[in-house]
Amino acid sequence: MTEENSAQLWESFRLGNAQALATLFEAYYYALFNYGRKLTGDEELVKDCIQNLFQKLWRRRGGVRPTPVVKAYLFKALRRHLGDETKLLRQHRHLLPAHTDSFEVTYSHEEFLIAQQRDAEQSTRLLAALNRLSKRQREALYLKFFDGFTYERIAEVMSLNTQSVRNLVFNALKAIRKVMLVSLALVITLCT
Repeated sequence: MTEENSAQLWESFRLGNAQALATLFEAYYYALFNYGRKLTGDEELVKDCIQNLFQKLWRRRGGVRPTPVVKAYLFKALRRHLGDETKLLRQHRHLLPAHTDSFEVTYSHEEFLIAQQRDAEQSTRLLAALNRLSKRQREALYLKFFDGFTYERIAEVMSLNTQSVRNLVFNALKAIRKVMLVSLALVITLCT
């Protein structure tokens, strides 16, 4: 779905068109679920929060502002909602750890094979390099390369300024490159 189509549906929803909101829900559910799953390991909580988010949007449609980038708006809203729900669950049930600005990402080999990693050993080194990054760096990389957000949209979602996001991504890529070069140098040394 293009940003223009999303913005038109958003405007239609704001004017009371329930089908427009349903279309947005269907278009973004999978991306929201994957993002939410990276924020918390509780898939049921993520599903509930997505449902609650769209119900809340419908109830408050008269006060919802226009947005040119619906996907970024929904990601940010889900991030906040998950944080609030996690805090509530921790306070009332003591079942879940407190929500922080952390971002738990477990990268699988499949994701890196898809990302054109030809050699399984190189994929393992890349996985190790990614898991050495800070949680915020992993979140920024996920939003940039898996969801295709611009630096400005990532800044909105993560509640940072754009330059901070650029620095996070730059430093993360620099750290990955360094680990990969060191690994490659070791392999070359061992082979000679």
